[in-house]
Amino acid sequence: MWARATCRASIYRGTMPSDFGDPVPDNTTPAATGVLAAIEERDSRVWDPATQTARVVRVAKAAMPSTTDILTGDRVRDNTYGVLYLVQNVTRPRVAGRVPDVQLDLKRIGDDGG
Repeated sequence: MWARATCRASIYRGTMPSDFGDPVPDNTTPAATGVLAAIEERDSRVWDPATQTARVVRVAKAAMPSTTDILTGDRVRDNTYGVLYLVQNVTRPRVAGRVPDVQLDLKRIGDDGG
């Protein structure tokens, strides 16, 4: 991994049926654990054309080793801080001479405080 890791993470994939038979995310059985991750949350300023005002939104991004099996729609749990993210986009950059880290666009969806 080329980026400096900020935590070890777990990757959750798939769904399980609810009591009514509807699919719900399976956040109990990890597909991978102990994955090094560099997760960064920061503020980003965006322009809202509907109200003609600037807004500040939180943006979460992550980098993981190039061999990580992760897909759009997976969930990533930061095991250090107990924060759960939804993977919105996975980018596998191509660079001559080395294999760069996988870049992820994340959305914070939960926090267990732990």
